[in-house]
Amino acid sequence: MTTRQIEVRILWDGIENPDLALKSFELDSNRYESCDTAVLTFAIKRQRVREAPFWFEQDTASSPWISVEIKDTKISSGWTILFQGRADHVRNVDEHSLVEMECRDALAALIDLRVQNSWLNHTGSDLLQDIARSAALAARISLPDDGSDHMMGQFWQVEHKRGALLSQHRFQTAADLAFAVARDALCDLYADGKTLVCQPSYVNDDTAEIIDVRNAVFETDVSRDLQLLTGIVVHMASWDSRQRSSTHIYYDGKTFSQDAPSGVTVLHSFRVPGRRLEDLRRLARGKYERISAHAMSVRISMPGIIRLRPRQFIKISLGTTEQTLGVDQVVSRFSVNDGFIQHVVLRSRRSGA
Repeated sequence: MTTRQIEVRILWDGIENPDLALKSFELDSNRYESCDTAVLTFAIKRQRVREAPFWFEQDTASSPWISVEIKDTKISSGWTILFQGRADHVRNVDEHSLVEMECRDALAALIDLRVQNSWLNHTGSDLLQDIARSAALAARISLPDDGSDHMMGQFWQVEHKRGALLSQHRFQTAADLAFAVARDALCDLYADGKTLVCQPSYVNDDTAEIIDVRNAVFETDVSRDLQLLTGIVVHMASWDSRQRSSTHIYYDGKTFSQDAPSGVTVLHSFRVPGRRLEDLRRLARGKYERISAHAMSVRISMPGIIRLRPRQFIKISLGTTEQTLGVDQVVSRFSVNDGFIQHVVLRSRRSGA
């Protein structure tokens, strides 16, 4: 195995803190409609005389912008960003000179932002732009050009006004609403630094970035859902209260039909308001791909790859075959004693699930 020389640094608003030495970190980055998170553990350098208290020791503490950067000095002299965000919780153990910080990325701004304003007569991209602006984030929105960027709010708005004060309402936070828009458009929504990104889940085979790890895996854990492997059918239903009409469609991964296929044991049903037949076809195809992707899950442990991110692809060996699977989750761990290790969850995502 090739010897590596890994270096890690933590920047606070772009500046290193000479009083804190990183002992370990654990980063969780995924495509599961949640924040990327980081747990950072530091040792306080006792031999130094601090000129001022740490930022978290102040009465009105607010987290600086935290950046976790890494490099392999035998490959490159440039730093690569693994995580950016702010600390939510800090634990300080004076007797052991330890500080532990729990952090979330910029997507946390959407989770902390409550839905209060109306969004009638907004397209999906307009709505995401407004949400990003309200959360003080930049936006990079790229919805598919297939009719998915339609007008929003005509049906949700009545529901929101009726239940806006109830704790169990569908859209409690801006993140709930933004993820619903992205999911409806078959897109991934995530934070890239201080930018809110929404882009199609589908990746063209010709442009997909594939990382070959066939000879660099410590452990491979494969699980199969036999019920999903036998086949599923997705049922999409829509209604229009103004026209007093409804539309139904069934999709089995190959063909669409108006009636449920006979002999089907696994049927997944979804309801959406005010959609045309072509919209239901698009949504049914997306739902099918998302569900069927869980028929096989592969979990691997391996030496950390600095550039590895969710939504990339990995080529691995599974028994006598080789497969290219999409990266759903990357848990990166680093410590002074154990080095840089990653635990990765892979699923079949090439068709855009």
